[in-house]
Amino acid sequence: MVVTSCRQETQPVFSEPEKEEIREIVRKKVRDGVIATRNKDIDTYMEQLPEDLVIYDENGEVISREQQRQYALEAWEIIDSTLYIDVTIDSIQFSGRDSIFVFNSQRWERLMFRRDGVTLDTVLTTQRHKETWKKNEKGWFGYTILELGGQVYINGKPYSP
Repeated sequence: MVVTSCRQETQPVFSEPEKEEIREIVRKKVRDGVIATRNKDIDTYMEQLPEDLVIYDENGEVISREQQRQYALEAWEIIDSTLYIDVTIDSIQFSGRDSIFVFNSQRWERLMFRRDGVTLDTVLTTQRHKETWKKNEKGWFGYTILELGGQVYINGKPYSP
């Protein structure tokens, strides 16, 4: 009896230097987005988003790029100041030649106005995300964001809507 086997050898989609270059691009874009959020700089914030952005909220609803711009501006109106903001890239999965998955964790503590427009609360939000990043003619961008869960604390106490 003759037994033969055939295994097709495949080359990795990205070389290690390419992966490191992509990781650095993602780190820079995430960092720039964090700085823009902290500084309420909508133009720099929007530069980090592709023109055909799609965000899915926790209910599966689609948020367009322009809606995201408006939501950011509205949210920033009731934020007095950011005390701390950080987005940690937990992992990057390379899934194809023009797409990757970025898993990250966000921690954002800020002073927010109550409805009276005067009283401030300290609000801490934690959130995990799964982002699909794709390469287009302008470079790598986060295209979809899936919120994976997190918590909100107001003045140190857990909050649930």
